[in-house]
Amino acid sequence: MAPSSYIPEAGDLVWLEFDPQAGHEQAGHRPALVISPAAYNAKSGLMLCCPVTTKIKGYPFEVRTELAGTSSVIIADQVKSLDFKARNAKKKGEVSREVLAQVRRKILSLVSGL
Repeated sequence: MAPSSYIPEAGDLVWLEFDPQAGHEQAGHRPALVISPAAYNAKSGLMLCCPVTTKIKGYPFEVRTELAGTSSVIIADQVKSLDFKARNAKKKGEVSREVLAQVRRKILSLVSGL
C-alpha cells in the first residue's frame, strides 16, 4: 500500500494512535485536534495537536465541540508534538475557526502565564 499523502491542517480532527503514554496522558486510538498549520506539518513531518474526549469534566482547559454527533471536549492543556505518518493520522472532520481560536487562546494563556 502506498504511503498516505495527507498533510494535517490546523482545525482538522484526526484519529491517531497516542500510545505509548505515561501517567495522566490520554492514550490509545483516539481523536485529536490539529493546531499547527499544514506548512509546518509538511516541513517537519510532525503536527501539534490536542486530544479529544467524550469524558467532560468541566476543567478550565476543556473546549467543547461535537464529534460525530457526540458532545466532546478538546483538552487544550495536553498539547502533543506527534509524527502524523508514524501514528497513522486519518482526517475525520474539522472544527470551526472559532473552536480552533478558543483552543489556541487557552494554550496561549497557559504558556504565557496570563
